[in-house]
Amino acid sequence: MSLSYWDGEYRSDRKIWGVQPGEAARAAEKFVDETKYPVAGKRLLDLGTGYGRDLFHLAARWRVRATGVDASANAIELANEELARNRRANVEFRHARFQDIADGPYDLVYAANLYQILPREERRQLCRAVETLLAPGGLFMLSTLSSRDPEHAGKGTPVSGDPNTWVEKTLIHLSDRDELTAAFPFLVFQRLYEHEFIEPRAGGSTHHHISWILVATRGNSSGGEAA
Repeated sequence: MSLSYWDGEYRSDRKIWGVQPGEAARAAEKFVDETKYPVAGKRLLDLGTGYGRDLFHLAARWRVRATGVDASANAIELANEELARNRRANVEFRHARFQDIADGPYDLVYAANLYQILPREERRQLCRAVETLLAPGGLFMLSTLSSRDPEHAGKGTPVSGDPNTWVEKTLIHLSDRDELTAAFPFLVFQRLYEHEFIEPRAGGSTHHHISWILVATRGNSSGGEAA
């Protein structure tokens, strides 16, 4: 992962995407509301939490015990600044790589826009981490850019041996349905669909994205079919 790039982004633009919850958090919230999936009092792990905008929202909305981790020290500094202003006993942040988290299992694991910035071996490590950290019957929620994403598809220098991966300012990997279903064979997919949206950024600019939204359960669940 291009850690130095993201450290620089958080240092210069700080809260790059504003303070409102992102598209992935809204999709996760919608799934829980529609299915009445039990979340209150559970443990939530946010992998690649950034400055915590999604975690703060979901922790308040779901009344969970929430832990956010990120490899960027600058991101975690921003998250802890916000936590100091609005103290919440059910929220904590850690400066850590997802590979180093070992205090599972967690009932809920959430990863928004992390998979897409990882090189091939680290994506595999993320899948193994989810398998280790997610409790039986637990809920996994992921968003990652689609191979049809208009902002990044085909832009930059292709990464040899890693299809749909380019380096422009930083590494970006784009996924298709077959890749995601193969990456998480231990999950029962509840929803897997493409979502098109406009993403506001610091300074007033916007990006046009198409992302995959993936919601799945681990084992002993009634299950459902991916849309």
